[in-house]
Amino acid sequence: MKPSVSYALFLLLLGLLAGMMGCQREQPQSVDPMEVYYPAFHKDILPSDFDFTRTPRYDIQLRIDPDNRLIIGSQRVYFRNLSGRILRDIYFRQYPNLPQLGGLMKLTSVRTLPDGYAVGFAPELENTAARITLIDDLQPDQELGLEINFEIVAPQKEGYVLFGESQGILSLPYAYPMLARQTADPTQPWRLEIPPVFADIAITDLAFYSVTVTLPDDYLMVTSGVELTQSVTEPGWSSHRFVTGPAREWTMMVSKEMTSMGQTVDGNRVNSYYLATDEVSGKSALAYAAAVLRIYDRLFGPYAYTQLDIVEAPTRYLGMEYPKLNYIGLDTYRSATESQEFLIAHEIAHQWWYALVGSDPYDYPWLDEGLAEHSSLLYMETLYGPEAANRIRTQRWELPVQWAKDHGYDIPVGQKVTAFNSTNYEVMVYAKSALFFDSLYQAMGREAYLEVLQAFIQRYRFQTPKPRDFLALVKEVGGMDPAPLYREWIGGADLEP
Repeated sequence: MKPSVSYALFLLLLGLLAGMMGCQREQPQSVDPMEVYYPAFHKDILPSDFDFTRTPRYDIQLRIDPDNRLIIGSQRVYFRNLSGRILRDIYFRQYPNLPQLGGLMKLTSVRTLPDGYAVGFAPELENTAARITLIDDLQPDQELGLEINFEIVAPQKEGYVLFGESQGILSLPYAYPMLARQTADPTQPWRLEIPPVFADIAITDLAFYSVTVTLPDDYLMVTSGVELTQSVTEPGWSSHRFVTGPAREWTMMVSKEMTSMGQTVDGNRVNSYYLATDEVSGKSALAYAAAVLRIYDRLFGPYAYTQLDIVEAPTRYLGMEYPKLNYIGLDTYRSATESQEFLIAHEIAHQWWYALVGSDPYDYPWLDEGLAEHSSLLYMETLYGPEAANRIRTQRWELPVQWAKDHGYDIPVGQKVTAFNSTNYEVMVYAKSALFFDSLYQAMGREAYLEVLQAFIQRYRFQTPKPRDFLALVKEVGGMDPAPLYREWIGGADLEP
């Protein structure tokens, strides 16, 4: 029987309604706000309670003119007020203005987001920070967005250069206004210390970064991020977009004279960037980096990021660590090649002890440096045996510490960075603290010691624990009281609850 018009219309409407309901059921879930950053890190490394909404986010646009060492930048920064009090003043660090870096950063404008209201700003702390004064109160736990425009001029120097141009390499760490670390202390909400010339510089919070860099086509660029896109913006210039996070800072380096090679290790891309004239050492750097990553993956746990970069830097025979990116001094590619492997092992160790498990470089400089030093011994011992480890103990740690004792430079290691000077800083913070970790290693045995390190990572990844947190784990997981060894080698007040 042919249905009536009204009945047919009813069936049609019923079908449309069912289709609409089906469409509603099939609509995608809300977008994961971290999804854009996943190419840069292994998402299973995040703690289960990781809170993206309380982590600062940077969206940075940079135009680099390498010939004039000039950067024109604009960044949007989103962060929450974690101080527990109302804030009117927000602080950003201008680290290029430190005397030891010798650059010049200046802010040109600051606006609130999304409304675009201009706000006041002024230099503070000998121009190493900018104080941004808001018109309205920023309530506790309220999010704020700021757009900051800025300019940077990098110096040209000879010898050791961390920030600036030397020997055909333009090194640009700290090349953006960095939100000062929040303390969660209402009485002193910002970390605003000025580091001494011999110490690590940045005191920052973990953050996510999306960075777009425009620069001439004939320059190779190395960054602490993973490149997502590349496009031509104008004749002879290209734009590159990178992401990274969770990361404690962003850095980059550019050069006309560099080349690179790479390989895959445990599912991660390992790259070696080097000046074309240093190809032999560039190849050895890649081999060392691959071996170090493979061994640390097994000793400590998985590497956090998806890429690991080693780059030849104008830092003489010294290195410097940044998330994913490790500076290796140019001298170790030329006149001091025998030290290249240990330096690479030390800097890559910081990807666990600093990038993954944070450390306070001002209050407790010994914690991550001692762990990185001792991790390098573990690498050498694993690969070359106990004789290689003994040489490191004797030549790199015991003899320098004995020299410091003989010449009046031996002081307790468990102090702020300002307690040291340019003569005893490295001996105390690196060598003497390494002997503390080695004394634990000898007392506990290899298996128990590694269990403690692995537990330290599991419990405090992407946090910034204090030394007493590590000491508590030695007792809890390692089954021994670290107090006597701590008093012997470190001192300080970190045995207190």
